[in-house]
Amino acid sequence: MSSRLTNSVRTPFKALRSRFPYLGTDFLKILIAIACGIGLASLFTWGSSTDVTSMSAPRILLHNASLAVLALFLTHYGAMVMMILNGIWLGMGMVASTAAIGLHQTVALTAVHIPLEIVAWALTTQGARLFWPTLLGVIRGEHTWRRMAQKMREVLITPATFYLLAALAEWAEDALLER
Repeated sequence: MSSRLTNSVRTPFKALRSRFPYLGTDFLKILIAIACGIGLASLFTWGSSTDVTSMSAPRILLHNASLAVLALFLTHYGAMVMMILNGIWLGMGMVASTAAIGLHQTVALTAVHIPLEIVAWALTTQGARLFWPTLLGVIRGEHTWRRMAQKMREVLITPATFYLLAALAEWAEDALLER
């Protein structure tokens, strides 16, 4: 009985690992970038909330969606640089938010949507890694534009789901905080 349970738990992880083989290392790089952003932002003095810019959930969704599409065309190397810079910016934003509105509100505003965004960023990098051979094939004339569009849809569906969930979570967190 125990081995069946273990196998049923391992199966989704095997499927995830076979589809996205470098997800763990990309995820770790993003977390390190966020930690670096927190460390960098901690070197500055943050004053009132006027020092902090606020973005709405739809604007963040649009920002992340545009990053995801751009990342596909920059290979996984360009995508990783983009996600690391985004992670540093996020870490700095978390420090600025904590200084402006306090730790409790910052955690309340980021507890759900930030982890979802981080997973989406790592999946975007994986998508770029999977998309690049198809894009090269189109440039060389080995694949059609239709194949490229199919591959783009295929690799963006999973991160897009996480980006959408993150935007909805942010909207819900913001709505609950305002009550």
